[in-house]
Amino acid sequence: MNALSRTQDISELLARVLAGSWRQAPPALEITAEELATVTPALLQTGAGALGWRRVCASHYHTSAAASDLLQAYRIHAVQSVLHELQIKEAVQLLRSNGVEPILVKGWSIARMYREPALRPYGDIDLCVSPDQYPVAKRLSDDFAARHIRVDLHKGFVKFGNHSWNELYSRSRCLKIDGVEVRILGPEDHLQLLCFHFLREGAWRPLWLCDVAVTVETQAEDFDWNLCLGSTETSRNYVVCTLMLAKGLLQAANVDGIGENVFANQMPAWLLPAVLKEWRIRSMYQRHRSPLTLAWRRPITTLRNLRCHWPGAIEATISSNTTFDEKPRWPLQVRSCLRRMNDSLRLVFHSPKKIDIKASY
Repeated sequence: MNALSRTQDISELLARVLAGSWRQAPPALEITAEELATVTPALLQTGAGALGWRRVCASHYHTSAAASDLLQAYRIHAVQSVLHELQIKEAVQLLRSNGVEPILVKGWSIARMYREPALRPYGDIDLCVSPDQYPVAKRLSDDFAARHIRVDLHKGFVKFGNHSWNELYSRSRCLKIDGVEVRILGPEDHLQLLCFHFLREGAWRPLWLCDVAVTVETQAEDFDWNLCLGSTETSRNYVVCTLMLAKGLLQAANVDGIGENVFANQMPAWLLPAVLKEWRIRSMYQRHRSPLTLAWRRPITTLRNLRCHWPGAIEATISSNTTFDEKPRWPLQVRSCLRRMNDSLRLVFHSPKKIDIKASY
């Protein structure tokens, strides 16, 4: 296999390695030593190194150099999971002491569903707060920074599909981390959020599709699929398409329980190849490393990565709040590109020295 074909096949290799990796007894890993060496950097870069180690540790490649790198990622995630839980407790207690009741999304709320905490890495602590309480929570940003706690505060659930705060809060529940109650979404709302987040970010990170697969396979018997799918055609389309991707790419089980009538004609033919393309080129990842809002500081680097700023078909569909269907995506992509360029230029000219990279995307 030459270098070019290895690059082209990286997305399929990611799917093969990660399929069923979260289960207690993952399927046997059918991969060559060369393929494992090829896919390992992508596993590490996308945060799926520990899941890759889980597939490799029971294979005859467990002593290879690639396996050693994956094992290191697993160990790092194990340590980080302990530190992350401590920071979650501290962040939640600080907000509560100021009269703010947060809801934790992603991160620990999904990592706890894996068989081992080390299998799912953490980033920022994503906390959603009531729009009424958001100004109070925002004023605590300096306190979080002083305590070296990376908190990503969200005003309600606008970033995750613009759901009603009161509705989702009424279905939320509290779990305990060492005696401290942490509020998370109800299971149906949680899965819907994971599906939307995966698509909104352009589907570039296979780990997020693993999150969906884990949630589906660990659902309780009383899981309400109608509630999870949502009341609008758009929300149902987003959830169903993501579930079909999890089944097709990662062999997720328990998906068929929804019913064939729900799946009928939901996923367009272009969607799965588009996901594999994103897994291969990871344009969103490159874009975060070289945002247009910092072009004035690093013009050469920005020009070199300019093609990564062209919105993919998946991202453009979500930003336009339209369903995934067989219609051409390029009009949505043009509209999304123009809108984002306008937002970026406005940020550059209004506050070029106070730009938060994450805020632009």
